[in-house]
Amino acid sequence: MTFAPSCEPRPEPGEVDLPTRCSPSAPHPRRVKKSCRPDPIHARVSRVATFPLGKTFEGGVLEALDVEPSGQILLSGWTRDATAIPHFELLADGTALPPREEFRHRRPEVALFLRSAVAHHGFSIAFRAPPKLACKLVEIRLGTRTLAAVRPGVTRSQPHYENLFDEPRVLQREDIYGYGPPTQEADAQVLALARSLPGPILDFGCGSGALVRALLEEGLEAEGIELRRPEIVASLRDDVRTFVRLHDGGFPLPYAEAQFGAVVCCEVLEHIPDWRMALQEIARIGRRALITVPDMSSIPALFPHQVVPWHLLESTHVNFFTQRSLHVALSPIFSRVRFLRLGESWVNGTRVFKSLVADCER
Repeated sequence: MTFAPSCEPRPEPGEVDLPTRCSPSAPHPRRVKKSCRPDPIHARVSRVATFPLGKTFEGGVLEALDVEPSGQILLSGWTRDATAIPHFELLADGTALPPREEFRHRRPEVALFLRSAVAHHGFSIAFRAPPKLACKLVEIRLGTRTLAAVRPGVTRSQPHYENLFDEPRVLQREDIYGYGPPTQEADAQVLALARSLPGPILDFGCGSGALVRALLEEGLEAEGIELRRPEIVASLRDDVRTFVRLHDGGFPLPYAEAQFGAVVCCEVLEHIPDWRMALQEIARIGRRALITVPDMSSIPALFPHQVVPWHLLESTHVNFFTQRSLHVALSPIFSRVRFLRLGESWVNGTRVFKSLVADCER
């Protein structure tokens, strides 16, 4: 087997230094670009630094390195022997990382090339960098040889459900479909919409009062209402406590008709069993309403990728809206309904949104 001639580019940020290369997607040799900087669109979409390696070793090819913001690092390739995985050493910022797990996967094109009756010639080895490591430099070694040195250029971030990377327990439903304490930070996109609303503003289902606080800090007249629950009481800070009314969740709400210029209902309606009455009350007390709910169309949109958005794992969701069903619900009680979307993200080239937004006027 003859491979492409060696090349020695300088390992600039986002590039990889490799003495020899072959195609990362096929077992036969092919010269690849000298720079292995990820495609800028792909990097923007996935935020995962992916590097084609194409480095041969005895018995196989190390094809790719993925470095995720979470610190998960994945080495992938194939071997002639479908039963053994090489013992690669991986260093992040000079610190050797133990392999977290390894597994085989199907590579029928490799099996065809090798004339093998076994399909699982592909391998992957997962490593995990602790949060203290920035992963500015990732090195891969096999024995005494350094196969690659990569500067990924990723920004570290801690994911939700991080324990699922290597949780040793068999988890129960409540361990996955759960809910946490209310956030202390207002969503920047919701805040940008809310600050343009007429006052005074009521945040219906305000949680810890984060949006109320942000609006007050900008000199706007705002207050909130929330269920009287221990976790809510504990989350209220002194600077916003007097602006939040706690109640038992019953209707009607303790406000006069058209008392507010606008009512914000952000990711709340999906939690309320009597959502129809909630909408009627929002329309009664506010001249305008800004309502956001999870966008359920993201489920079929991501079906080709076998992905379900993580925020749909919230255990207290009891109502599930599409834009059409939300429009049908809002039209009888508001004279005008305009839709927006928030929380844009991309999965393998498919664009989806976290939330539907209905901007309503009586």
